[in-house]
Amino acid sequence: MDVVLINEGTYPYVPGGVSTWCDKLVNGLGEHTFDLVTLVASGNERPQWELPANVRSLRAVPLWGPASTRRRRDYQPRVIRAVRALLGGIVRDELDMFEIGLFKLALLAAEMDLGPALRSADLLTELLTVWPAADRQDNLSVHDALTAVTLLERSLLPLTVRLETQPDLCHAVSNGLPTMVALAEKWRHGTPFVMSEHGVYLRERYLAFQDLELPQSVRFVVLGFLRMLTAVGYRNADFVAPVAEFNARWAERLGADPEIILPVYNGVDPQAYQELTDEPRVPTISWVGRIDPLKDLETLISAFALVRSKLPATMLRLFGPTPAGNEAYRDRCLRLAEELGVRDGIRLEGPVASSRIAFAAGHVVALSSISEGMPYTVIEAMMCGRATVSTDVGGTADAVDTTGLIVPPRDPEAFAEACLTLLTDDDLRRDLGAAGRKRALSTFTLQQSLDCYRELYDAAVPGELQLLSGGVS
Repeated sequence: MDVVLINEGTYPYVPGGVSTWCDKLVNGLGEHTFDLVTLVASGNERPQWELPANVRSLRAVPLWGPASTRRRRDYQPRVIRAVRALLGGIVRDELDMFEIGLFKLALLAAEMDLGPALRSADLLTELLTVWPAADRQDNLSVHDALTAVTLLERSLLPLTVRLETQPDLCHAVSNGLPTMVALAEKWRHGTPFVMSEHGVYLRERYLAFQDLELPQSVRFVVLGFLRMLTAVGYRNADFVAPVAEFNARWAERLGADPEIILPVYNGVDPQAYQELTDEPRVPTISWVGRIDPLKDLETLISAFALVRSKLPATMLRLFGPTPAGNEAYRDRCLRLAEELGVRDGIRLEGPVASSRIAFAAGHVVALSSISEGMPYTVIEAMMCGRATVSTDVGGTADAVDTTGLIVPPRDPEAFAEACLTLLTDDDLRRDLGAAGRKRALSTFTLQQSLDCYRELYDAAVPGELQLLSGGVS
């Protein structure tokens, strides 16, 4: 079948867990043809992955690229009426009204360029007009309203994507902005769509907004938009496929029908992650991932300082890229290491061809994140037979079960204690590593994951399901 795979800011432009998952999916489901739609920042991003032959096209949708200069005012009143419903739904907390507005905008986007209307002064006027219905104590200034509508206009851009060919299925890699491409196809053509969830999209947006210096009124509007968009995505998906039971519980809490929630675990190729039997001479903690605030390297570095106070020879090796825009966070982490007096024990290794190289460099694999789905770092380390110390976020505890040590997030003392336990107890470390590999082989193989998605695709597309059923009978 023809599948449109939609993601935000990952595959094939940025290395990381979600991109790894996308690459495994399109390579593993070679019987299907994929068109990739990736929401990017500027449009100047360059692919970092070699695409397989069954990827027919790659389309980047820049959210912050140059605005269109086209001007068409003949449809503008219809757009403004749709926007009025959407904004009214946000400020009144009425999901049905919001969905009607989004639905109308999706249909209008099939026949016109929404940009001029969304960038017009009318949108600003509409927000200022409906604001009193929010019944909030804080005022919405013209400046703040302009900030809010600018963010909304850019956030609505995925709704304007017109696919060159009509697919059999849309597959949104997460909730939120990618679902708008799938929603538009479903509302215009009845195309079914599947939604995967690697993290809890809405929770991660709230965490991201903590670091932004925005007035409360702007936060209310933009986060209200994302909250309602998330609910509409759950309402309209044919299947929601979270990567962990933790995410499934959140999806149900946020409005997904339990009947359509079918968790599909991430999978790892056992041949690519064969068991590691040797360990380095110097006690070493390995970490693999992208340098990002969600990975909370500050807690890891603080924990490392505590480990070093007890085990001075210990090293911390950090493997992975620093995405564009995260350089300031990387520098902040390195300053913290300097302040704690442990910079000499930390090696910033950069990207590696395989995470197995990183696991081989350490006795223990660490994951200090404040948000995760089903982290590849952990299940890949388990497949290699390396013991892990992880924070209790997302599906991490579900993945590890009793084969590694789990600690609360943002707790350097607990993290350090767990690392010291494994670094100083050879038998425990090796026993947990062996148990982790056994669990990964039974639960987290790539073949198991791909087979689940084959069944999910067939179930989402009625014609395919009938053919499958007929063949089996």
